[in-house]
Amino acid sequence: MDRADFKLLFDTYFDAIKNYVFYRIGDIDIATDITQDVFVRVWEKQMNLDMNTAKYLLYKIAKDMLVSKYRRLEVENKYSTRMQFEMTEAVESHDLDYKQLKLKYETALDKLPEKQRTVFLMSRNEELKYAEIAERLDISVKTVEKRMSAVLAYLRKVLTV
Repeated sequence: MDRADFKLLFDTYFDAIKNYVFYRIGDIDIATDITQDVFVRVWEKQMNLDMNTAKYLLYKIAKDMLVSKYRRLEVENKYSTRMQFEMTEAVESHDLDYKQLKLKYETALDKLPEKQRTVFLMSRNEELKYAEIAERLDISVKTVEKRMSAVLAYLRKVLTV
């Protein structure tokens, strides 16, 4: 099939094939893609088609591609649904673990001596350096380091299972 014949075939049947696929699947983008694939297949295979019988072959190819696409979408949907279910389970489990850990963390902070808790929260929440904490609290940097070390050791012990 030369270019002129293919162009004539394309111009004659493209819209009809696209409409056929669209009415079967209900998605214009997928219908356009499948229709283009039909003509790509005809061109790649260099099919010698008679213009009188080409219509039937094009519809047959379109139908086969539509069925193939539908099956692929069905498999993708099943996989996607299964993955969403597994992800939901994991997220729910993760949320539960996070809530339990957060509760443990808050309880542990409440049990800390006030001076240690103050140093820890200034370091973590306000993101201050040890020197800045020492300056604000009017204590030495070594004292800040000692308090932070004690807090971190305590939290490690309390929060690890």
